[in-house]
Amino acid sequence: MVKDNLKIWALGLGLIFLVSGLGIGQEVEEEQARLEGKIMDLVKKPLAEVEVRFKNLGTGQSTTVKSNKKGDFFFQTFFPGKYLLTTVKEGYVAHSLEVELTAGSSQRLTINLAKALSLEQKNQQEAFTSFQKGIELANEKKLDEAIVAFRTATELSPNFAEAYINLGMLLFQQMKDDEAEQALLKALELKPDEPKTKAALGNLYLEKARTLLEADKVDEALEQLKTSYSYNPEYSYTNYFLGYAHSKKGNNEEAVKHFEAFLEKEPNSPQAAQVREIVEKLKKQ
Repeated sequence: MVKDNLKIWALGLGLIFLVSGLGIGQEVEEEQARLEGKIMDLVKKPLAEVEVRFKNLGTGQSTTVKSNKKGDFFFQTFFPGKYLLTTVKEGYVAHSLEVELTAGSSQRLTINLAKALSLEQKNQQEAFTSFQKGIELANEKKLDEAIVAFRTATELSPNFAEAYINLGMLLFQQMKDDEAEQALLKALELKPDEPKTKAALGNLYLEKARTLLEADKVDEALEQLKTSYSYNPEYSYTNYFLGYAHSKKGNNEEAVKHFEAFLEKEPNSPQAAQVREIVEKLKKQ
């Protein structure tokens, strides 16, 4: 009888312990804060093995978990408060956000990570920014600063034809012909059919020819004019100066051809009357 009572008493203690244990578990769970989520790329493909770092902004303590094959992650803590959540995966742009976890709360969120830019892509992005800055500076007549911006764009992106074109044109305006020629020829190499580059090169060689003609260096001027004509045969004043240079060399037939091409395009120009007289004289010779 005593033994039976002891067994019953022992069993009673066990029941009391088990019931008390269940109560404690519920209280613990109610005190915890829970956060779960899914990490995907921008096309909604789940990302595995993403480090998800939780830093308690109050205590400074950090915990790291990783996403599974489905991109899911789970975090549970006894310490509610504000947390800085940071996701890190090689090849992707790190993402941070602040979350507030409260006792007994359960939250779920979705995070989309963008792929990180390659070095080449970063350079191209910076080159375009520098290019845009160059345009703004040029419009503000800050040519020296604009030249620096366009030159920076070409250094960051060596195949940036438009940057070379603008650089060459500004250098030409500043009478830095050799540097301008180099930039424009590079632009032409990158975009052989770009009309702006050909027109700019045509004008550059025409100006070189004019300088040479003023110094009475007709042979050298004629070579520059031929180069100018090869890039921009439709420009009327290239024909005008070709006519003049050929007439100086006694190449009357060539001179007449280019003078007449000039008159066809500029029949009412200030030089037209004089050119007509020259053409008549050359034809009689």
